[in-house]
Amino acid sequence: MTCVDAILAAPSLTGLARVNDVGGDRDVTGVWLAERFSDLEAAPPGSLAILGRVASESATDYRFDMALRWAALGGVGAVGAFADERWRPPLTAIDIATRAGVALISIPAKLELTALLFAVLAEVGGGPALALARASAGIEAIERAEQAGTDLDTLYATVSASLGSPVERDPSDPARLVAPEANGDLAVAARLVLRAAADAAARLADEERKARELPIRSRSELLAELLISESSLNEDMLDRARQLGVPLGGWHIAVRIEADNLAEVTHDEIGRFELLESLGQAALGAAAAAGGTWYLSRIARAIVLIWMTKSDPGAEAVSRGSRSASRALETMSSRFPALHMRAGVSTPHEGPLGLRAAAAEARSAIIAARAGGKRPGVTAHDAAGVQRMLMEWYASDTARASVRVQLAPLERLGSARADTAIRTLAAFLDEQGSIHRTAQRLHLHRNAVSYRMRRITGLLGVDLDDPDQRLALQLACRARLLQ
Repeated sequence: MTCVDAILAAPSLTGLARVNDVGGDRDVTGVWLAERFSDLEAAPPGSLAILGRVASESATDYRFDMALRWAALGGVGAVGAFADERWRPPLTAIDIATRAGVALISIPAKLELTALLFAVLAEVGGGPALALARASAGIEAIERAEQAGTDLDTLYATVSASLGSPVERDPSDPARLVAPEANGDLAVAARLVLRAAADAAARLADEERKARELPIRSRSELLAELLISESSLNEDMLDRARQLGVPLGGWHIAVRIEADNLAEVTHDEIGRFELLESLGQAALGAAAAAGGTWYLSRIARAIVLIWMTKSDPGAEAVSRGSRSASRALETMSSRFPALHMRAGVSTPHEGPLGLRAAAAEARSAIIAARAGGKRPGVTAHDAAGVQRMLMEWYASDTARASVRVQLAPLERLGSARADTAIRTLAAFLDEQGSIHRTAQRLHLHRNAVSYRMRRITGLLGVDLDDPDQRLALQLACRARLLQ
């Protein structure tokens, strides 16, 4: 048996409401359509009698009172009438229904009569018909909710309402929903609806994730382009930065993070990419939690965090950047303890070119730490001396272009051979042209150094006895090795 209030609570009968205070617990055994008031006299005991639209329009006068008395004597359980707004029966009718325990139900005028009758029959009859009606209503509600772009909590509430029973997250699997009170045929309907809800929830969660990550990814790609591009900072880049809300005109501190043993932990490129993605998000979250506005970028196998401020962050900027870098390393190490992470922190620089200078300083800090045999951890860039001047010089577009032109013959040898040639030339120039000291520094035989230098000078076509050419090459080599 199904009582009046249970029928009114059915998802397929949304809008029906009891307008008097009695009869909610009356069992309903069937549905009766009364096109005329006289039809109420023949309504079977326990039935829910629905007045047709014509009869509903007249359910405000004495004729309805008389018909209601006969229906109550016959044992009818409830009487419903269509109304544009909430049905307001006469006080005399309410008195008759109250004394007889008959529920009076208001039905929205917009409901289609046939669909209403089938919905009530499904609720009264139960079994497969009710299960099918609940499943259909549930899936339609989920589709509407998803099309409206609702959030997950609203979606789950929609599922609960459509099934007519509460929905809970499975404690063993939070992504899975269960309906504890559903049983029998309704349990089958619940599984169908919950499967549809799970698929919709996955799509909504994916959309929410994309909405969160897309701006971060867009900013990350732009910053990477700004940092590694050899081209000038053109208006297109600056306009994209403005659209993405990246304040290039302010002050910047860069934190570059690298793992000394990344190749040992992951042996394939896809695995490295996924690991660096996770590391980057973890680092960004940790740095942002420490305060300030931070942006994330990726350059090759390094993670670069940029702290941006509108005004000069002052003398404590490097200390604050170092503390944020330490928190980032702690977070990353707790999630990926096998990695040996180190970070380099720059000094503050202003403007778009300052961004490049900051990134170069952060990288040089890591290089200096490794060269000095320091253990993994945080290293701040030394703000004093020639190296800072070199960083600022190399951040300019003209300087970068000059370095490219001077070393182009060596770069054409290929990445590995070019790197060897440039390191040899840099060591030779640093040792003031001494083959002996260069050989000691590079752990090579003197003949090997002499052979390399003959090839290098031949490719470059320079006169190393010219102090201007020698200085230009020395600056170019040092700047190139900062990349």
